Amino acid sequence: MKNKNREILFEILQDMEDFAYMKNIEYPPIYLLGGSGCIVAGYLDRATTDVDFLDMDYQANVGRLFRILDRFDMLDLYLTTIPLDFEKRVIKIEKFKNIYVLSKEDIILSKIGRFSEKDIEDIDVLIKNTDKQLISELIEVVNKREDLGQKVKRVFLQNVDLFRERFDV
Repeated sequence: MKNKNREILFEILQDMEDFAYMKNIEYPPIYLLGGSGCIVAGYLDRATTDVDFLDMDYQANVGRLFRILDRFDMLDLYLTTIPLDFEKRVIKIEKFKNIYVLSKEDIILSKIGRFSEKDIEDIDVLIKNTDKQLISELIEVVNKREDLGQKVKRVFLQNVDLFRERFDV
């Protein structure tokens, strides 16, 4: 299952990149997160072909590329519970010109924001090979963000308590 889902996601991303090349569309970095990002980076093996990525105020012509993805969620950076310096920790997906996946630590922070059962299951796998001290530091960075929606921040901080208790961070 792991390889099949990863193959499907790579095919979808390759189709997007091929279209960009064919239409001579220069696209800026695309930062994947969520389940699809975890699968593409090899962090998790589960089933999803929805592509989650951060909205980086893309120009209109790049929207043509996103339609190729079919099912995607473009997440507003100001509603996503990650530090704004996430780019320092991303990993580049070598097969592609400009596709990156957030670090495990940043993805965990984004999952704390919702903390659904699926998020908790993902965190349970992701946290095994992460820097818990870094996660703790990044939580404080998110807590200090002044551009994060009030409700989003409040829910995040409530979930941080549950997260710390459950995962000993």
